[in-house]
Amino acid sequence: MPAARMASYADEPALLDRVRELLERVFPGLPAQMDLAAPLGLRWDRCSTPFVAESVGRLIAHVGVMEMRLVLAGEEHRVGVLHAVATDPAERRRGHFRAVMAEVLPWCERRWATLVLNTGQPELYEPFGFRTIPEHRFVSTDCAHGGRAAAKGIGAAAPPAFRALDYGLAGDRDRLRALLAERVPVSRRLGVVGEAQAFAFNEAARPPAWGPDLDVVLCSEHEGTTLRIHDVIARRMPTLDVILARIDAPVDRVECYFAPDLLDPGLAAEPHVLHGEEHLMVRGPFPPEGEPLMLPRPARC
Repeated sequence: MPAARMASYADEPALLDRVRELLERVFPGLPAQMDLAAPLGLRWDRCSTPFVAESVGRLIAHVGVMEMRLVLAGEEHRVGVLHAVATDPAERRRGHFRAVMAEVLPWCERRWATLVLNTGQPELYEPFGFRTIPEHRFVSTDCAHGGRAAAKGIGAAAPPAFRALDYGLAGDRDRLRALLAERVPVSRRLGVVGEAQAFAFNEAARPPAWGPDLDVVLCSEHEGTTLRIHDVIARRMPTLDVILARIDAPVDRVECYFAPDLLDPGLAAEPHVLHGEEHLMVRGPFPPEGEPLMLPRPARC
C-alpha cells in the first residue's frame, strides 16, 4: 500500500493541481468553487496543510488541515479543522484513508487540543476519536414585522435597507475583508473570529447583504415571509429587531442557524442537521458541548 505523508505546497509546485484533480474526481465542482472564492482572498495553498497518499505520481487520498479561531463558551481557542477529506473512488476500502489519518492526528495533537470537522458520514471518524455534537437552529414565529416602512415612527424616515454586496467591486470586497478581520463572534457560545478563508469558500456563490448605517454584513436567505440568518458579521453585534427594521420585505418567521445569545436570546431552539446531512464532529475538549448551538455555515469546512 502506498505510504501516506504530510506534503508541502511550497516545496511541490505541482501539488495543488494534483490535489484539485483528486477533489474533482471525488467532489465534482469543488475546484471551480475554489476559483470562485479566489477574488475574495482564498489561498488554498497558504491556509491548508495537505496530507496525502499517492501511487505512481497520482494522488489517491487527501486530508487538508487548517487552523481556525473559535469562541467556545466565551473564550477564544485555536482549533484544528479537517477538510476536503477525499479518497479516489477506485481506491476505497484499501486502508488509504486510515493511513493518512495516522499521519494527520499526531501532527494535529502537537498543535491543538481540539479538532473539528463537518461530515455527512460521521461513522467514518468515530474510530479516530471524533464524536458528533448535536446542533440546533433557533426559531421565532412571533416577528410580525412588515418591512422597513413598519419600523419607522410617524414622520420619521425608514432606516436604510440592507443591499447585496457586489464581489466585483473592490470597495465591497475590502469592506467585507475588514469586517471579517475585526468581527465579534456571532455567539459567545460558539462563534468564529478573524477567519476569512472558509467564509470565502462557502459564500463565494451567494454574496451577503450589507447594512450601510450599521456597517454589518448579513448572510441570509429570504423565502416568502421566512428569514433564515446564517451569520452576522459586525464589530458590534446588533439586535434582531435592529436587523429586521432594515429588511425591505415582510418577515413573520426568523430562523437563526447559530446560537442567538447576542442577537435575541428569546428564540426557541430545535434540533436540526444542516442541509439534512452535515454533522459537526469534534475531537478533544469542546466547552459548550451539551448546550444548544450550531457552527455557522460560513465557518464550516
